[in-house]
Amino acid sequence: MKPIDFPQSTKVLQKPEDMFDADCKPLPVWSDGKQCVSCWRPTFKERVRILFAGKVWLGVNAGYSQPPVYITGEMPFVTPPFFARVRLWLEDVWDNAKEAAKAVRNAAKQRDKRIHFVCGFLISLVVGFFLPILGLFAGSVAGAIKEWWDSKGHGTVELMDFLFTCFGAVAALIPSFILHSIIW
Repeated sequence: MKPIDFPQSTKVLQKPEDMFDADCKPLPVWSDGKQCVSCWRPTFKERVRILFAGKVWLGVNAGYSQPPVYITGEMPFVTPPFFARVRLWLEDVWDNAKEAAKAVRNAAKQRDKRIHFVCGFLISLVVGFFLPILGLFAGSVAGAIKEWWDSKGHGTVELMDFLFTCFGAVAALIPSFILHSIIW
């Protein structure tokens, strides 16, 4: 997760001088003298992991005990006006879309993902020759079955593998419709 700045932040906490951890970055916070509130944005991969695992872990670098802390998905400040909330939501959607596009772009450089794409395309095209929508379904189910097989200890389970198989199945949809209409 990455700490992000937010409109209510009142100061920025710096890394302690005696800390040598390179991952420790400045932290924008809002403080009223009784509590500090920071805002964190999970990466695309962390969002998927939270969605499916339903867990968030909190680590506090503080001696032998933990000070009182809380984690919430709700903004702890006064609710902003409706249009401001819509704007923030649209910004989040835009940021998530950019992050997802970047993750897909990086994954597309991997040979394994290209193989998944081609397999999804071919399965969808062959089955779609007879019934195009069934081809789309068959390509997607093949990707799910492959990931299920990997989960049984035969490989590495990756969401991107499944997605690239589905992308291939979707890409074969138009050629399947064309072939189906020409032949039948």
